[in-house]
Amino acid sequence: MQKAGALLARRQYSRGELRDKLLKLGEEEEVETALNRLEGLGLLNDAEYAYNFASRRIKEMAWGEVKVRHSLIRRHVAPHLAESAIDRVHHEISEDVVLSRYLDKLSEKNSLPRDRKTVQKLVSHLRSRGFQQDRIWNALQERIPAAVWRSYDTGE
Repeated sequence: MQKAGALLARRQYSRGELRDKLLKLGEEEEVETALNRLEGLGLLNDAEYAYNFASRRIKEMAWGEVKVRHSLIRRHVAPHLAESAIDRVHHEISEDVVLSRYLDKLSEKNSLPRDRKTVQKLVSHLRSRGFQQDRIWNALQERIPAAVWRSYDTGE
């Protein structure tokens, strides 16, 4: 319990993450007892952890839902809790708005692509941030000149 409290004092953890850390120090039965106690005290809550994680990554860091979902699952959050957290954040701000703001921020630093190669690089970058292909294309079609977009779309 003492080690769990010290860890939780620094940052939030999912139950699975905390279990992994504590199993290095004790037996499974005592770790589960400590985790149950922490949940009972309201100090460990996977649903709230998932929401806070998703909210920060989507709103502040401009991650897409695919990357957020994979990151939550890697942190041992149940898939249904990850989906619920992402849905909750998307009720507050849509992924299209997040993507649009991120593209605005990128275009302040550099101009948007003017040729096929740079469009491909930008699409690849946006996919690595977890945005879905159809949302990327819709957002880029609004910002990139039609001639550049046609050359990308046809592969010329």
